[in-house]
Amino acid sequence: MKIKKVFIVLGITILVGIGVVLERSKISSTKIVMGGNYVKEVHEVNDKEVDNIDEDYSLEKFFRPSKSPILNDKIEKSLYDSYGKKQNEINIPKELLKTPQDTILNYFSVLREAANPLDETNTGCGTMGDARGPYPVAYNFLSNSYKERLTYKKYLKSFENKLHINLVKLNKVVPDKDRPNDLKYFVEIEVIEGDKEKKGLFAYYYGYIYLDEEDGVYKIKDMNYTPENYLCAPYHGWSYDAKSFVEIEYGDWCSLIKGDVVVQSNGYEKKVYFKDKDNNEYYVLFYTLTNGTDIKIADYKKNQDGKWEAVYIEPKNCLDKNKS
Repeated sequence: MKIKKVFIVLGITILVGIGVVLERSKISSTKIVMGGNYVKEVHEVNDKEVDNIDEDYSLEKFFRPSKSPILNDKIEKSLYDSYGKKQNEINIPKELLKTPQDTILNYFSVLREAANPLDETNTGCGTMGDARGPYPVAYNFLSNSYKERLTYKKYLKSFENKLHINLVKLNKVVPDKDRPNDLKYFVEIEVIEGDKEKKGLFAYYYGYIYLDEEDGVYKIKDMNYTPENYLCAPYHGWSYDAKSFVEIEYGDWCSLIKGDVVVQSNGYEKKVYFKDKDNNEYYVLFYTLTNGTDIKIADYKKNQDGKWEAVYIEPKNCLDKNKS
């Protein structure tokens, strides 16, 4: 009997051991994310199209992490006829290029449903939006001089892994000091990008679009974009806050401030007012991005007629002088 009990205990021990090994093996072979098992999302896919213009059922809610309105919501159906054509076979109707703002809004409206996924980072379920169809059309919103610098091949490649684009901010701003004749507009865009995990990631970019008049219409002659960072400002701060930025750069660096610094906010626009030792009045214009950081846009000084006019102040030049 004692021998039989020993075999029973030994058998139970072996079974428990095997169970532990199998469980550990299961855990080691299971993908872990943030300390938990990774469960892949299941999608039901069919070819039934869904309308995105019904007021009671707008697909927009699926594209946005926020409820702020988008600006690139124009639908120009005549441009659909150009999908499938080569970029040099397309002409943009002049009515879409009448003003600089028209050009920008229509440009991003074309790009909104464009998608250029990569195989290794493909996201979504089947074809997304209008796929690559819009890119040749969008390319023709560029000026001839811009096209000479940026071939269509490079233009298309620059949209790799960009799957959906929303324009969320658009404002005309003061031209650059070294480009006084260029029309300059501030933009912020919201982009869905692919990922190796097959999930969509939201990324935000802000930047500037420069335009020029060409053959009686406005075309895009240059564009610059900067990606937004969500971990710099909360941990490394003052330069991302309008008031602190002015107090340190214009006050500490340039000794330009006398008295209090006053901030006035209107939506995402901030104006930071101050006076210098001679009682000249200034304000620095900032825009607040989606990530909460304040970006300097321009400097203004009140002239002798009591009107605000743009000036160009470079506080970093003060810092360089202080170091030398």
